[in-house]
Amino acid sequence: INPEELITDVTLRFENVADDTDTVVLTSVAPDGQDGTSTEEIEGSFTAGATYSLTLSMLNASETPAEDILNEDIVLEGDEHFFSYGVSGINLTMTRDSDDFDGPNGSKLGVNTTWVAGAASTGNIQIILIHEPTSVDDSDGFGSSTGGSEDLNLTFTGVVIQ
Repeated sequence: INPEELITDVTLRFENVADDTDTVVLTSVAPDGQDGTSTEEIEGSFTAGATYSLTLSMLNASETPAEDILNEDIVLEGDEHFFSYGVSGINLTMTRDSDDFDGPNGSKLGVNTTWVAGAASTGNIQIILIHEPTSVDDSDGFGSSTGGSEDLNLTFTGVVIQ
């Protein structure tokens, strides 16, 4: 049994597929891991009507050099992990891309995703990483799971679509 991942640095970088200068970057830094104290920052805002591609980065910066948790652990052990996302108050939809990595039980892991910004709004974006879920459902894009334990559960508040 593999232990839960120690994740100190998380970055969600949304890039407008039609304008690579239009980005939104959400970061969380938790020196002792995501169960400890963390600092979240939001840089930029979404453009109403635009489509964005998400690039994830997850590091264990307590190692020297920093360990790439996303690519060296989570993706390689895709059958033991599952990302779910949530939004509240903000008009965003998302889908898991056809080239996304395989997750548990034939699902898509949730690493390669596409997001569409609707009407102007402000709200929250949540990302959860479940370790060894009992069951998963990616049919609505955002995803849901039962069982397992949380490697990560972050909510970025005050995200804006203009």
